[in-house]
Amino acid sequence: MKKYIIIFIVLTLSVLLGQGQKIGYVDMQAIFANNDDARLAMADVEKESKRLQVELENKAMTLDSLMRDYQKFELMWSDDMKLEKQKQIEGLNREVEEFQVKYFSQPNGEIYNMYAARMAPIEQLVKRSIDMIAAENGYDYVLDISQGIVLYTLDAYDLTDLVIEKVNKMSINQDVEE
Repeated sequence: MKKYIIIFIVLTLSVLLGQGQKIGYVDMQAIFANNDDARLAMADVEKESKRLQVELENKAMTLDSLMRDYQKFELMWSDDMKLEKQKQIEGLNREVEEFQVKYFSQPNGEIYNMYAARMAPIEQLVKRSIDMIAAENGYDYVLDISQGIVLYTLDAYDLTDLVIEKVNKMSINQDVEE
């Protein structure tokens, strides 16, 4: 079975290469790292993430303190007092878990949604730039090597610098003529 898969891949590649397909690649991480809008968006998200992390840590410390107090004074408290403290601990524990899910869960946490919302216009700008460069230079395919999918590349087909240059000339706030 593996033999047939390998033969299929080799035949497919030879057909694609035989037709003169032009394939280029970009490094999206390098493009975002060299774009002021992307760096600003990532910094804003990181700042908010750190603020929320501090808030989460404060809640967790309060919970830890309540649990230690409970263990320390458990023998001295009445059953009603113990029950009240247990409910307080359970409520705060639930609050900590809900806070963590609300802000930090993937893919629906508010931090991830904030990142996606801030990066969406930048990603659209990069996509338009890649489309323009590919059309201008006759590329049939442009791959993203930052995802680790491409195992070998020839620098002659690296479009990253062209895309960085075009994206930095464009603004996410202006319409680009296509």
